[in-house]
Amino acid sequence: MKEGLIVKSNQLIEARYKLNLNEQKIILYAVSKIDKSKEDFNIIEIDVKDFFSLLHTSTERYTELREIVRVLRGKEVIINTVEGEIISGWLSSIEYKKDKGIIELEFSKKLIPYLLQLKKKFTRYKLENILYLKNKYSIRLYELLKQYENISKRTFTINELKEVLMIDSSSYKRFANLEQRILQPTLKEINELTDIRVNYEKIKKGRRIDKLLYSIQSKEVFEKQYLLHLKENFNTEDIKRLSGLEGENFNPKQIIELYEIAVAKTDTDEYVDVFEYIKLNYKNMIEHNRARNKFSYLKKALNEDYAAARGQIKLFNLVENKKAF
Repeated sequence: MKEGLIVKSNQLIEARYKLNLNEQKIILYAVSKIDKSKEDFNIIEIDVKDFFSLLHTSTERYTELREIVRVLRGKEVIINTVEGEIISGWLSSIEYKKDKGIIELEFSKKLIPYLLQLKKKFTRYKLENILYLKNKYSIRLYELLKQYENISKRTFTINELKEVLMIDSSSYKRFANLEQRILQPTLKEINELTDIRVNYEKIKKGRRIDKLLYSIQSKEVFEKQYLLHLKENFNTEDIKRLSGLEGENFNPKQIIELYEIAVAKTDTDEYVDVFEYIKLNYKNMIEHNRARNKFSYLKKALNEDYAAARGQIKLFNLVENKKAF
């Protein structure tokens, strides 16, 4: 299921619609199962067990999924066209097969030009990139930015971003609230859980923040550039020493892998030092765990931040910064 490929017309990515997190995941799961070589939509089968596995729960809640897709059938998608706009439902029909634990979905035929036999102006990505996102805006923003990956940047006015994310224009009038509730959480999720790395620059008009300039880079390209940076600026013995790993028999490749994980986990944290992040999680591992495979355990510790290192380092640095003033 995780290997499914999602292919969507850029017009559909730019479309306006308001779906919650589970509704988006159902649609994208169904899109990943479309036979894209056909001229018409095939019937998509959703296995209830598989879908709730996708949502990280072992409970098979057939009735709940039935209600979700029933509500979903009434949701609109608005697509801008040269002539005007198309207003369509996502689904034309639903069939329930409770005895088999299956729900069948059929997409609206109005969506055929935007999901089948696409030759140009489309975006593709693996289903796994949205599986673990927990913020409904993260999925939408991921697609909007993934579309511009080859260009490496995309600019939104604040009003444009609200419109495409279907956020009421009267909401989040203060930019600080928008940033705290939507921009930073989505940035963190996209950077940690998808195949792209993004950041944004605030552009002012007078004293007011008017636009956001997003930078977009594939993680594969980033990692190549980052490894080059490491070779030019550090050797693995330096990293071992600065991270407090001198006593471990980790090979150079393992040291680089640990360092890359730490960088990815601290990239959006203003006050977190990468080496200190590794050091605190390593110290926590030594004090609380006698893992036979220290490398594998430390990788997991860094990914999960077992030592709550980010919070410790941030607090320390904030205190030191205050002292400096």
